[in-house]
Amino acid sequence: MNRKAFVIDDDKNIVELFKYTLEKDGFSVVSACNDLDIEKRILEEKPDIIILDLMLPTNGGFAILKLLQKNETTKEIPVMVISGRFTDGTTYDFIQSQPNVKGFSSKPIDPSVFLLEIKKIFGGTLDV
Repeated sequence: MNRKAFVIDDDKNIVELFKYTLEKDGFSVVSACNDLDIEKRILEEKPDIIILDLMLPTNGGFAILKLLQKNETTKEIPVMVISGRFTDGTTYDFIQSQPNVKGFSSKPIDPSVFLLEIKKIFGGTLDV
């Protein structure tokens, strides 16, 4: 089974790094560099996991997390949050309170550590 990841980050270099890392490990990858029409795109793509930057233009990652939780179709999709802003305790507490957040990491992130975190979310194996 080929798993699909949806990478949402406004830094195109980060998107390309994650895309390369995931594709090398057998994922198909779709991406977005902004949060416009993101709910529609997620519903269309039906990803197995979402890799989400918190600091996005317009509404931001926090709004996307809330949006995902409100929708019956998307609330079970595991999310890995990536951000350079984990120094704030309030941010950390909010992320941990979201039931669909299964992993999080600070930027910059080593690609091998990133992939290990993704594997943990899928129970240690990817089965791709």
